[in-house]
Amino acid sequence: MTELSDDTKYAVCYPSIPQYEQWTDRAEEMGYNSVSRFMTEMVEAGYKQLSSSITYDEETSELRAQRNELKRELDTSRERIKHLEERLYRGERRAIIQFLTEQEAGASFAQIVQHLIDDTPARVAEMLEDMEADQIESTDGNYRLVGGDFDDIE
Repeated sequence: MTELSDDTKYAVCYPSIPQYEQWTDRAEEMGYNSVSRFMTEMVEAGYKQLSSSITYDEETSELRAQRNELKRELDTSRERIKHLEERLYRGERRAIIQFLTEQEAGASFAQIVQHLIDDTPARVAEMLEDMEADQIESTDGNYRLVGGDFDDIE
């Protein structure tokens, strides 16, 4: 219990009038002789309750280890995305170059786009054929994964 004595310090609080009246009523109910003592002890009780109720789930070192692991995963994912984007770029680029070599007079942007759109089913069919038995199987026109190492897709 906080004692008021010569080694106490003056502090001021400005509650609203209804709040002060509520504190006064509560202080009387609890047997306090002064609202100041009631306020001081309630602040201390709240402070103790607040500081004892704050518990950290994990230590700083655990959080740092989790952060490092997530950073590694992010870096790996970024590298994988970069690799896949390069493969996609090379594949689309190859299709464009192949198309343009067949066009003696050249081709417009719209013609190139249309060729890529028209050529997509053939390229997908080729990829599915390469993947069959190893990574996928086809039954009645439906494709399913059949196992294998999908982390090393090239």
